[in-house]
Formats: sequence, C-alpha cells, structure tokens
Amino acid sequence: MNKAHLLKKTRKLTLVYMAVLIAMSAYIIIKLMSLYFFSEIIDFRNLIVSEFDTSFFTRIVHSINPSIAYYQDSEQVDTHMVKDRMSALYGYNVPLMTFIMGQGDYVYDTASENYPNLQQRDENYENDLEHYDHNENFFNLYTLEEQTPKIHLTNATLDQLRDFTSLKANLYTFDASINPTKSDFPVDKFLKTDMTIDKTKPGPKVLIYHTHSQESFSDSRKGVKEDTVVGVGDELASILEKTYNIEVLHHRKEYDIINGKLDRNKAYQLIEAPLKKLIADNPTIEVLIDIHRDGVKGNLRLVKDINHKPTANIMFFNGLAQYSVMPNPYVSDNLAFSFQMQLKANELYPGFTRKIYLKGYRYNLHLKPKSLLIEVGAQTSTVREAKNAMEPLAKILYEVIK
Repeated sequence: MNKAHLLKKTRKLTLVYMAVLIAMSAYIIIKLMSLYFFSEIIDFRNLIVSEFDTSFFTRIVHSINPSIAYYQDSEQVDTHMVKDRMSALYGYNVPLMTFIMGQGDYVYDTASENYPNLQQRDENYENDLEHYDHNENFFNLYTLEEQTPKIHLTNATLDQLRDFTSLKANLYTFDASINPTKSDFPVDKFLKTDMTIDKTKPGPKVLIYHTHSQESFSDSRKGVKEDTVVGVGDELASILEKTYNIEVLHHRKEYDIINGKLDRNKAYQLIEAPLKKLIADNPTIEVLIDIHRDGVKGNLRLVKDINHKPTANIMFFNGLAQYSVMPNPYVSDNLAFSFQMQLKANELYPGFTRKIYLKGYRYNLHLKPKSLLIEVGAQTSTVREAKNAMEPLAKILYEVIK
C-alpha cells in the first residue's frame, strides 16, 4: 500500500515537473521567435548566426566562470560577484535564462570585455552612442543633479567618506550588475596612495588613447577626426605639454573600425596588444587615459560654465575586474587614482564631474596602476564644449600627479 502510494505520488510530481518544463520551453521558444523576427531588444539574428569560433567559446567560459568564483568565495563577506545564489545559478550558468528573466537586459559578451550597447533611436547617430550609461532607465533613476558628487575633502567630510553609505550616495554610481562592499573602498588607503610621477627621466609620462575613436558630438563634421574624441585627446595633450610641461604620447589609431565599418565588439581586445607595446617601448609612461564620449537619454545636456566657457561634464569610470578570466592587479590603484581625481575636481571645479561610475569588468585598466577611463560629455555636447573640458581636466591631473 505504501509502495503504491509513493509510486502514485512520484508520478504526480513527475507530471508536474514535466508540465513546468514544457511551459518554460514553450515560453522560451516564443520569446526567441519574437526576438528573431522583430528584433525587439537586440539584433538577435546576428547573435544566432554569430561565428562559432574561439571567441564564441571564450564567451561561454566567461559566462560560466563568475558563478564558479562566486561559490568559491561565497563565505567571504567582501565578495561582490553576484547578489545572491539564485542569480549565480540562472544568471551565469544559464545565460539564456538571464536574457529572458532579465526582461531584455541582455549583455553581449566579447572575448575580451563585456558591455551592453545602448539602443539608438536618432538616425544621425546610429550605432554611435557610448555604452556605459547602460540603458535608458538609468536617466529615469538618476537625474543629472543626482549624478553630481557633493563631497569635498575636509576634516568634517573625511568621516563621511569612511562611511560606506555616505560614500555611495555622494561619490559613486554603481551599475546594477555589481554589489560592492565597504572593503572594496579603503578610503584611507586611497588618500595615502602616492600618485606622483617621476619627472627626472626624459620621455612621455602620459599615454592618451581611444578605444572608441569614432565617438563624436552634436556638431561634429562627418569624417573629421579632430571633431571626435581623438580631437579632444589632441587638446588634452597640447595643454599638458604647453601649460604643465608634461610630455604626452597620444595614440590616435582606430580600433573600432573593422573592414571600413563601425564595430566596437572587439575594440578593447584589439587595442590591448598595441598599448602593451607602447608601454614597453616607452618605460617612462606612468599614466594611461582612455578618452570616451558618453551616451545619454534624449536631449539631456551635460554642460557646466567653467572659466566663463561652456564646458562638458566629465565622468571617471572604473572597472572592478570581478572575473578571474580578466584579472586586474591594479584595481585598488585604479580606484585610488579616480578617487583622488574626483576629490580634486570637486575642490577646484565643483559640478564639473559626475559621480564615478563603477562596473564589473576590466576595460584595459589593468595595464598601469594610474589608469583612467574618462567620459567627456555626451552625444548632445558640442565639440567646443568637449575640448573646453580639457583645460580643467589637465589642471586636476597636474595637481594629483605633480
């Protein structure tokens, strides 16, 4: 009798399990078909027919690895790999479920780095918006005022900086994909980190480059390099050399144009080896600056009057390199550098910078301790506003590294 009862119960559970499995499978198939035929969220057709090569395999390994690291570190209080075990289970071991359960917040992995592309609805800037401001919900959650840091370093505010809640509220914006803890921000260590450069040896001290060289502005002339972030880099290099006597190497080569077309999928991967060679060939280089242009919602203007000039707001960006396949031994140094730059900016030019934006990947910031990724303005900024931002940026940098 007991055996018969157990058998009957087991059959019922099996039927329930099968029904759930069938329902989920049907939902997935319907969702995928809608994506394939209507491209509701991303160009899923391109993903379906994408190359099954080494980079594709790397992406698979990359997607699995974070959950492994999470479970290895799950007993450590400072882990920030994922927010919970369920996220680790379906978010990384079953990437397709991340796509569906995340309601379209899909992240397309490259073999080197990882970032989502902001959907572009302005035909004049098709596929030319920056990616760090995630999706359009960001500007629904954070107004420009809320993105502006409000802490200046004084004796009174040092305790605020040591308070993690205050630090998060006043100095940083965390991407939804990460969950940093207080141990990731040793404020006293950040403040004591020596950022001074060695000026005794001849040779370039600063390397400026552009992973996304094609990023342009509202009034940029098509095909004119000087009207893109490369021209902004020219301006920064000129000011550093002429005003502050800091020798600069400006790497102007393009890595986001493949076969004559804009393609940013492997830009971080393609630029890494050339950067390493430049550093090896110029051992005096201590500071790396990757200049980008941000992408914002609608007609939002990121502009501030500085020295009686319309000046684009800038944003320091840090990658926390959370995944073991893309290590960065200099994460703490990178954070200390942007931290000191942010505080100096708040001191000299209040309202010039937005809050430091943090995400979980590496973005080639592992090449030097003093590595910066800087977002200058947005697609709504003018070329002049972006170039005007280089004067205060150069001053801030000089004050930190002198």
